[in-house]
Amino acid sequence: MRILVAAVGAFALAGCAATSPPRAAVSPVGVATAPHPIVAEATPAGGETSPEQEPKNEHASRQMNRVWGWVALSVGADAALLATVTSFMALHQNSVRNDDCVDKVCSPDGIAANGKLGDLIGWNAAAWGVAVVGVGAGAFLLLTNPSDKALGTKVGIGPTASGSGLLLKGSF
Repeated sequence: MRILVAAVGAFALAGCAATSPPRAAVSPVGVATAPHPIVAEATPAGGETSPEQEPKNEHASRQMNRVWGWVALSVGADAALLATVTSFMALHQNSVRNDDCVDKVCSPDGIAANGKLGDLIGWNAAAWGVAVVGVGAGAFLLLTNPSDKALGTKVGIGPTASGSGLLLKGSF
């Protein structure tokens, strides 16, 4: 019966712990004991990381940005290739249209070339837009997130602008 009362009392104390100061608990033999402190890890406000975790998170973020940079650069390069091909196709269709249309009167080949030219121009403009954005975003991400090999400071002896001397290279 004493254990049941102590357990019920502990639950009651736990519910009141937020509003009342901690009380001394009574052990089953009647000896007062100090309350057990609740130990919890404090997390910094705003989800900040500790200094030990910062380099690992920075490295992972930089590597992920480099991956996205290569993806954007690849998409931009593919779009540039598509834009170049559609530009040559449009030039060819324009040539066919100019040869088969005289004084705004076109043969069936000229009419077909005019329709194909209208279709190609939209694809060509979109491909050039994707190429510019993809190459630009990829280059930006790769240049602003250097690889691990590019980070750090290097000291050596080698030729400088004024002859031989001490060479110091670094990036940040």
